[in-house]
Amino acid sequence: MEKNNTVKKILKSVKIACISAGCLFFILLILAFTPAPFYMYYHLGTSPNRMTASFFPEHIVMLGGASMPSQSNLIRLYYTAGFAQAGAKIIILHPQDSLCQWAMAQELITKGIDSNRITFITEGSNTHSQILHLKHEKPELLHQDLLVITSPEYLTRTVKCFNKLGFTSVYGQGAFEATVDFDLSLKGKKVEGNKRVPMIENTNLRYTFWNYLKLEIDCFREYVALGYYKFKGWI
Repeated sequence: MEKNNTVKKILKSVKIACISAGCLFFILLILAFTPAPFYMYYHLGTSPNRMTASFFPEHIVMLGGASMPSQSNLIRLYYTAGFAQAGAKIIILHPQDSLCQWAMAQELITKGIDSNRITFITEGSNTHSQILHLKHEKPELLHQDLLVITSPEYLTRTVKCFNKLGFTSVYGQGAFEATVDFDLSLKGKKVEGNKRVPMIENTNLRYTFWNYLKLEIDCFREYVALGYYKFKGWI
């Protein structure tokens, strides 16, 4: 009898978990048809610190992404090289990986950045620890103007980590992708294929819905990370 009650409790818990997961997934699907994911993403990619009129970065701090070449690293390097044209020095926070570091440095050099202006901080395996090692190795940066570059979804957490560790003049720049500006409709265009299958003209169904669904995953994952960093006292 006791065994049957235990089985019933387990089945009830599984049922509740499945229903909860289904409701959550349904909410995510509905949100993907609205602009909400874009605004969530945009908010995360907006620097918590406002840039003052006198702000001029003496150093650009780029947080490395994945391997090289990779989408996350290449777009961050693109932004870094663009802002560094005014003469700022570049510090890249990235775990120790000689091949990856070499490729990142070469990418900046091909964009006109002198190799003498590029420094790597290779200690640390998450955002907080990387910034902590930057503080210990270069304490003189605490009161200098810094421009921080990372992926948009990580920007808020990154800048708050800098603030928590005592950096007094930090502004963040999210490495946003540019939006496309051309006609994606299929009406009147030669596409061939099975004519019995209806054509999906709505670009919201073809592209926006799936893009927003992915943004939701990125944003909610980052909200969890923000909560964890808050509990740890890192932000």
